[in-house]
Order: sequence, then structure tokens, then C-alpha cells
Amino acid sequence: MTPPVLATLSRWEPSSPRLTWYGEADERVELSGRVLTNWVVKAANLLVSECAVAPASIVQLDLPAHWRLLVWALGAWSAGAEVVLEPEDAAPDVVVTDSPDRWLDGAAVDLVAVTLPALGRAWPGPLPAGVIDGAAELMGQPDQPMFAVPQLRGGATTDGGERVLLLAEDPTRLVEQAWACWSEGGSAVVVTPRDQAALDSIRAQEGIGARPTAP
Repeated sequence: MTPPVLATLSRWEPSSPRLTWYGEADERVELSGRVLTNWVVKAANLLVSECAVAPASIVQLDLPAHWRLLVWALGAWSAGAEVVLEPEDAAPDVVVTDSPDRWLDGAAVDLVAVTLPALGRAWPGPLPAGVIDGAAELMGQPDQPMFAVPQLRGGATTDGGERVLLLAEDPTRLVEQAWACWSEGGSAVVVTPRDQAALDSIRAQEGIGARPTAP
């Protein structure tokens, strides 16, 4: 069973921050509920329209612990796909990766190349034939689902969860922690590893309670 992503996102207060990213070189990205939902729907639409993703499709996310990993995980789940973060025996139907060259000699799969810098709106340079530019193509996708979605049940807007600081170290752990946060109506502040003083500064800036960083 894939998580009920669109049902959860539909209950978010749209203007509140849901995903904040602190990357290298002072990179900071903040996505409100509305903006994150738009990114997720666009990613799902791309996977469905360009890669024929459907329920039971396997989408391999070959990405580091990063805010773009979270967008593509939610997008794949929204389309009903199984998300794989570690190599498995079953061959994926689609691979979303920041290193497309790693996959060119393998079995024929749909490849989506994702650039990681926050301001990247296209892959920096030419891509091999048949590889989809996951930044450029995503931005052209509709903001509404262009695929069948389960009927969304009504519910109260959720905006009472915690702001949680998550370390961007292990991709699998990050996806699990972020989804747990969002499922409770929370806001994820994702930070690349840095010293304790820098983490404490981010906590203060983002209004995060002084509790241990999520492992």
C-alpha cells in the first residue's frame, strides 16, 4: 500500500511552511503547503505522462538525502507507484537519478535526470538520448492531477504538528521521518550535517523546540 499522499496534502493549511531545506553553501529553500503540493503533483504527472507510471510500477529513487528526493518520493506515491531507495532484485520501471550515467549500461528503463541545486531549472548540459530532464520537464506539467486518484475524504485542515529538524544523511531514513512528520500535520526542516552550533542557530531561526535532532 502506498501512503495516502494527496489525501494528506489536501488537509494542509496551504500557506504554512511544510518543507524547509538548508543545504551546502548557505542554500535555503522553503516550500509552503501549496507550493510543495504543486511540486508533488507535477512530479506525479511527469511520471505518469512521460514514463507510463501506474499503480504497482516500481520507481527507483537514486538520489541523496535532499529536498528533491522528498518531492519525487511523494510524486511517485501519488501516482500509486512503489518507491525503492535501495537496490533490489526486482528491476525498476523508472529511475529518477542525479547521476544518469550510472544507469546507461543497464537494462532499458525510463531515466529521469534530476539536478540538485535549488535554482536549477534544467540539467546543466546535454543529456543522453532518451533521458528526461526532470527539472525542465517538471516545470511544464499541470498543477492538477492528470491521472486517476482515489476519492479524497474531507477532513479538518491540519496545521498543529511540530516543526521537526531532520538531518539529511540517509535517504531512506529521511523519507520515513519526513512522511511521519507530514502525516501529523507537521513541518520538516531538513538540514545537511553540520556542527552543533550551526544546528542550534537553525533551531532558533526556525522556531524549533530544543529537543534532540531526529536520528
